[in-house]
Amino acid sequence: MKIKLLTHQLILLTMALFLNGCRKEDLIITDPAKEVFNFIVTDAQRLFINESRGEQYEITDPIPELHLAGEIFTIDRFQIRGANTLNFERKGFSVNMDRKITLYNQGEKIDRKFEEFKLLAMVYDYTYIENSTAVGLFKEVDLWPVYSFFTEVSLSGHTQGLYHFIEDPVEYFIEQKNSSFVVRRGYDHVVKACSLSPVSKIGLQEYIDRYKIIYSNLASYSGQQMYDTLSAYMDLEQYFTKLSIDLLLKNGDYTDEIFFYTKLKDNKEVFGVFPWDYDDLFADQPHEIGNSWATGTIFGHRSYNSLNDVVDDVGSKLLFSIEDDLDYKIAKDDFLYQQYLKTLRNVIEKIDLATIDKIFDYTNEHIGPFYSNDSIVAQSRYDDKETNYDLFLTYLAEKRQMLKDRRNWILQEIDNQQIK
Repeated sequence: MKIKLLTHQLILLTMALFLNGCRKEDLIITDPAKEVFNFIVTDAQRLFINESRGEQYEITDPIPELHLAGEIFTIDRFQIRGANTLNFERKGFSVNMDRKITLYNQGEKIDRKFEEFKLLAMVYDYTYIENSTAVGLFKEVDLWPVYSFFTEVSLSGHTQGLYHFIEDPVEYFIEQKNSSFVVRRGYDHVVKACSLSPVSKIGLQEYIDRYKIIYSNLASYSGQQMYDTLSAYMDLEQYFTKLSIDLLLKNGDYTDEIFFYTKLKDNKEVFGVFPWDYDDLFADQPHEIGNSWATGTIFGHRSYNSLNDVVDDVGSKLLFSIEDDLDYKIAKDDFLYQQYLKTLRNVIEKIDLATIDKIFDYTNEHIGPFYSNDSIVAQSRYDDKETNYDLFLTYLAEKRQMLKDRRNWILQEIDNQQIK
């Protein structure tokens, strides 16, 4: 009896020592999508977050804590993020942990550690299926390497509704993929934001200049020479692939929703492509129509009041938008456009009907259960458009069929336009 008791005590002691030796920040959380990301804030902070409009800011004094799966995690920086979404009650958050937090990646079946991540409120993402659809498609064409999932967010127990957790792309490319430089494109190809790796051997301005060369050459070259010049600075295949998905999804806003990051291709450092913020899909018309302030200026002032104006300028091309000057050049240059059509065909053939079904089934399985939580659904009244479960199912079915029909139409148009 004494031996059994001693053994039991040793087991308890060993377990206690093991648990005490583990930092809470290193504990593994099983399927974080099923947990609530509950940020502990004061009542005054919560009210300010919900009531503020039109400004980005950092929450301090005190800095919030994260309560997740029964554990408490300290935070280094908690920011209110976004652009137009800042004008809604449900805010987006950018979180920088004090120490890296370990989450279990269900897709890769591995543990991953994160110091920075985004929680997107999706206030424009009608019925919350659009980001999920886009991510699913980009995964199929190897343009979505970051970890993401959908989850509930609360502020001191007050639900904020459904959010899209996304691993911070800048941190991912610099720390996980050893990128030296990451830049987010703005309208008229300005540098909207950029980050340089602390171990980069080249200065920030030199990388900015490399990015700008992509655009400064657009008016100088054409045909094969233009294609070769662009390929010397960027992964054109990746860029063509992104444009292909934008066409399929009728993405209404993508000029300033893209990151470029340095990568090695054929032993040369070029800019790779990462898509961002897909909450304006299935648009009736591209963003440049009626928004002359948004078009690029390399080829002079361009203004379009209708789709007919676009066709009159570039023809009936298989690009959803020509707002950015690079996209405009692709549409106008016969050689570039034919190279793009090759990629477009490969992408659309890969995204077959079964793949579309798989992506929409995934969305139904992973977002549908959140609709059983009335408090989460009720938060949609603060979004651009309110939703409910019936609307979710209807929109899911409509867009599933729309993508299938659109895919078939694109393939027919490629046959008509591609030079064999």
